[in-house]
Amino acid sequence: MSGIEAVLILLWFGAIAALVVWVNRRKARKKREEQEAYVQLRSFAESRGWTYEELAPSLVDAYQGSEPLPIKASGIPGDNVISGTHRGYGFRAFEYRYYNRDIDTTTTNVVVHSVWALNLGTEVPDLRIYRDGWLDTVQRGRAMKVGIPQLDEDFHIVSRDEERARPLVLGGLAEFLTSDPRAREMPLRLHDGQLITWREGTALRSETFDEPLEYLADAVGHLGIMSPTRPPQAS
Repeated sequence: MSGIEAVLILLWFGAIAALVVWVNRRKARKKREEQEAYVQLRSFAESRGWTYEELAPSLVDAYQGSEPLPIKASGIPGDNVISGTHRGYGFRAFEYRYYNRDIDTTTTNVVVHSVWALNLGTEVPDLRIYRDGWLDTVQRGRAMKVGIPQLDEDFHIVSRDEERARPLVLGGLAEFLTSDPRAREMPLRLHDGQLITWREGTALRSETFDEPLEYLADAVGHLGIMSPTRPPQAS
């Protein structure tokens, strides 16, 4: 082996060692930053008089049936759960963590979605409202047309009970969706007496917590629902 080859081998091993050190430090820094963020989240919740739970067993099961949550869920916990009352309505916010392992490697990727759910205290029809996209019909099913051109063009509205859902949309929700810029980025879902929105690929953070909650509370005002109640208790 020549001197140049020996030097190249040493450089190669040195580069590999440096890469391993950098990756480990990056993981440690990311974990530390996440822990600090959740300490802040707990403090934020308690400062508002809300409750914080690091883990709520089987919480996701109660919200199953529509993306980004599983269609069918069994025993899936919610992480970093905040429960309380906002503008007279009980609410719950939590993280759903999806663990995706690559087929050809042993690497597990963790995808985090944040969910906010406002308890309406009354029965509502199934309704899901998304910003319109190219693959919506394939992914989400046939859209319900309500006869308002801007709404039908800009949104993909799906319901298992169109007869009951249509008057709800036409009764005031349509105007809200077409005039409020937040509707462009945050979907809405009516499910089991709750109004739900979410942010995909985003963890709960104290500095971004309020906007989705305010969005839900504003949307409720266009549903004609006047009976705020306390949030449902986790099973």
